Amino acid sequence: MDAVLFDMDGTLLDSEPLSDIFLIKFCREIGFELTENILDKFRGSDGRTFWTYLSREFNLSLSIEEYVLRATSDFVEELKNNSNLAPIEGVKELIDELFDLGVPLAIASSASRIRVNTVLECFNMQNKFSVKISGQDVERGKPEPDIFLLASERMNVNPNKCVVIEDSENGIKAAKKAGMKCVGFAGLKHNKQNLSSADLIVSAYSDVNFYRLQQLFN
Repeated sequence: MDAVLFDMDGTLLDSEPLSDIFLIKFCREIGFELTENILDKFRGSDGRTFWTYLSREFNLSLSIEEYVLRATSDFVEELKNNSNLAPIEGVKELIDELFDLGVPLAIASSASRIRVNTVLECFNMQNKFSVKISGQDVERGKPEPDIFLLASERMNVNPNKCVVIEDSENGIKAAKKAGMKCVGFAGLKHNKQNLSSADLIVSAYSDVNFYRLQQLFN
């Protein structure tokens, strides 16, 4: 195992309920109702892909870039002002274990660069990840493998020797397309994603450690 790559939303922090509430309210304010089916369909996708679909589906008047910028900026402010924001139980301990053992770590998230940096700053985890890849760093988001391949390239590691920790079907598809092993994190009760194509599915971070990740290559 050369490296471990973490998704962020739903993997590092339970931000998806906050994001859903925010997006439903945001979309209602600009004139349409965002459904749960649409939200589930785009779990793990980048903002541009999400808003391209919404713009076409609801005939929106502003540019896609403007909606992405406005939604991102407003949600980042909500995160900064959320005093209850915390990592998912057990993930910090896993990150600390891997870091202390010298395993290179990366964040590979479809979220914007500012969201990734904001979350890591809030959790005081900036120094744990040698590489941070956002949805803005690649042309094609998940389920395409670009985010994970770029992360492995910048880490100078073999994709076939990487483990990805993901919570979405799109993210797992991207990891497998990249030739990486994948752990599906199913610890959040509201997660309805199909994680069956992951190499290992865990319901709590206490169920995974360095040695169990290493065994994926045996």
